[in-house]
Amino acid sequence: MMWLKKAAAKIVYGHKSDEKSYARWLRQQGVAVGKNVHFYSPWTIRVDTQRPWMIEIGDNVHITADCSILQHDYSWSILEHQYGDVLGSCGKVHIGNNVFIGQKSLILKGAYIDDNTILGAGSVVSKKLEGNAVYAGVPAKKLMSLDEFYRKRQEAQKEEAVSLVCEYIKTYGHLPKPEALREFYWLFSGRDISQLDPIFKDTLFLNDSFDLSEKRFRSTEPLFSDFQDFLSYCESMVK
Repeated sequence: MMWLKKAAAKIVYGHKSDEKSYARWLRQQGVAVGKNVHFYSPWTIRVDTQRPWMIEIGDNVHITADCSILQHDYSWSILEHQYGDVLGSCGKVHIGNNVFIGQKSLILKGAYIDDNTILGAGSVVSKKLEGNAVYAGVPAKKLMSLDEFYRKRQEAQKEEAVSLVCEYIKTYGHLPKPEALREFYWLFSGRDISQLDPIFKDTLFLNDSFDLSEKRFRSTEPLFSDFQDFLSYCESMVK
């Protein structure tokens, strides 16, 4: 029962039991959290609230599991022990609009992530990242522009969807249901929104961009005539 799972999670994780509770709690602490901000597995995410006014998170931001956002640094404690000085360390963290932060990434004091940025898993950020780009690494470095990544994803979608279905067939011995291809329906769905499977239509609402997504969806053509045509193609590729 879903309600029972939610109740149990609330008891165990408190304000981190779900993303809405965590976002609300962070705002209450004084962290600037925009609209449509998602915390995936929020019980694994740490946002430093020692000085909450030093962190701002924009709109449409996706923060995935095991990420940390820190605005202070206690390494000066080693200097105090060695030299005696107390040298406090703090820096503002800015995460712009439309940003994806991959799993286990670390956002340190002084980080500035501009709009329309994708940050790969396990990255470390302590300086400014210009927007409209993809970054990854320790420290995070620019891999490509957002336009380049867009074209790369367009080219890779068919190959990855076919691989997904082929591996499913090899594993389970039968064809997958539509929900397994929830993120790949542009490949095989007709462009009549009113006839679109609800499982697929829901994705148009995910990122507060329904109007743009609907317009783009209607202006393109699928590579396959329908779902069954796509599955038949995948079956022919199974070795």
